[in-house]
Amino acid sequence: MTAKITSKIQNLHIIIYEKIKSQIINFTLKPGQKLQDRQLGLEFGVSRTPIREALNRLVQEGFVRQISGRGYFVKEISIKDIEEIYEVREALEVLAAQQAVRNINNHQIKRLSEILKSHEKLIQKGEVKSRLLKDADFHKTIALSSENRYLYEIINNIFDKIAVFKGIGVLSLQRAKTAYQQHKEIFNSLKERDAQALEKKLRKHISNAKQKAIERLKKKTGLLYIGHHI
Repeated sequence: MTAKITSKIQNLHIIIYEKIKSQIINFTLKPGQKLQDRQLGLEFGVSRTPIREALNRLVQEGFVRQISGRGYFVKEISIKDIEEIYEVREALEVLAAQQAVRNINNHQIKRLSEILKSHEKLIQKGEVKSRLLKDADFHKTIALSSENRYLYEIINNIFDKIAVFKGIGVLSLQRAKTAYQQHKEIFNSLKERDAQALEKKLRKHISNAKQKAIERLKKKTGLLYIGHHI
């Protein structure tokens, strides 16, 4: 009985963690916003214990920060944050792409093609926000094609943090069109197993994404702290 209760509590903390994380990623909870464990407990209908366990895990993962004597806050986004995460993303995605050139199979190539078609339809409809999911799916599928599960898991986690960056400001339709064209070029290079062209196009794509994220951050005022804070 005790083991069952313990398991239930652990599962509850994971569920709460996922819910809070999702609200941070989709900008329901804004950067700098204070997270009241009592208020969250009332919202989710649970005690403070699973709330605090979830918040501590989010602190460890960099989504939340804890200030002594003040409590928990959604982590603010700085230019330094964007530069660092995209630097890591570029290094790991290039590595994954190099391995994908050797290991990708026909099913995964077909999956990438389907993602691109869906991506194109969303752009035609002007659904910029929805296409972000396809953007992440495209890159995650390439990472999965590397056949290195540890590399895939790290890249998957990085995209959770990048999703927060993409919640900053307004994502333009023109940027969505540019990203789609770059995805097509990346896909063609991968399908042709041209490692050199693939690396060049992937680095350009990620560099452009980083610059756009920084530009959106600079335009956003009031809510976010701008600059290279720690």
